[in-house]
Amino acid sequence: MKLTEYTKTNLPIYEVSLDDPPDLRWRGVAATEHRNIAAILRETVRDCTQHADHLPAWIRPLAIPAGKGFARLGGRIVNMVADMFGGEYASEIRSVAAISNQSLGYVMLGNLIYDLTQMGESWGVGCSSFSCDIENTPTLVRNMDWVRPRSTGKHTRLIKFRRGGEHYLSVSVLGCVGVVSAMCPGKWAVTINQAPMNGTRPGYLQWPVLQRLRACCDKMGTYEELVADLQEYQTMTSFFAHVIGTKPGEHTVITGTGSTFWTREPDEACLLQTNHFVGEDLENHNPPEEWEQDGTIWLNDTYRRMRALEKRLPEPPKTLSGARKEILGGPITTTDTMQQMVFQPATGAWRVWVRR
Repeated sequence: MKLTEYTKTNLPIYEVSLDDPPDLRWRGVAATEHRNIAAILRETVRDCTQHADHLPAWIRPLAIPAGKGFARLGGRIVNMVADMFGGEYASEIRSVAAISNQSLGYVMLGNLIYDLTQMGESWGVGCSSFSCDIENTPTLVRNMDWVRPRSTGKHTRLIKFRRGGEHYLSVSVLGCVGVVSAMCPGKWAVTINQAPMNGTRPGYLQWPVLQRLRACCDKMGTYEELVADLQEYQTMTSFFAHVIGTKPGEHTVITGTGSTFWTREPDEACLLQTNHFVGEDLENHNPPEEWEQDGTIWLNDTYRRMRALEKRLPEPPKTLSGARKEILGGPITTTDTMQQMVFQPATGAWRVWVRR
């Protein structure tokens, strides 16, 4: 499998109308992609089942299929999660399950995969991002490294969420109604990087992170409004949100630890983020760079990726193609890199690569 530019894959760019009722929004995607949705959910369930012992007790049954009672159990957990953030996205999840003929519990599991890997402290599942001004225009460059499941790149699709005459473009994974990375032309671009859970204060009965970002993006407000919205509500787990606007200097990383938020703006030419906390007040929450488990030495590569970005970016790249080159090659781009993107909302320019 290699990283291929999305426009050269013959894959579609789907449209989801936010003017439609929630239960109708995903009918085209779910009907067309039902086999692929089934395939990625099978892999997701397999991976979660293998790591279920690391999850909180209340969510563990969702990761371990339990015969005929599993569908009812999944429905109860969907209802519980719906109570956390309202019924709109839960209605979308039910619709995806029904149209693609998949278990509601499985689809719910897929929509909670970010938070579940967080709860299971899956260190090393991560991302790398940087932003800078190229010709006075904010630009965001990002890798998503994600191997649960390994076919995430193959099952990536671009979605245009529309309301009236406006839209934003989301780099989505089939079956998930949340947002991981998105760009609203003329306004902003944003990506989520996974953050450590060690020592943070998550709210397990609060917003799932990807649905929280989706709710903020759906407003299609200004850069300032998006930065503010991402700090408004507690989330189920921790996150880093890397946000840019359209004016020079509009770059922010929002660090959310569940109940508390910090913002960080560039103090150098580029704003960098991988998967550990930056700043003296938060560094004590970071996991070690190496640790031993069951006789095996494991490496958390977030620190190596950050050091590589720092070395490569003493000053901003001069072009969009040059910006992408700064993240190519190890240790930043690896076989775990499933998505790669460059966003420039001021000009509306975007390029996305997926691992096929």
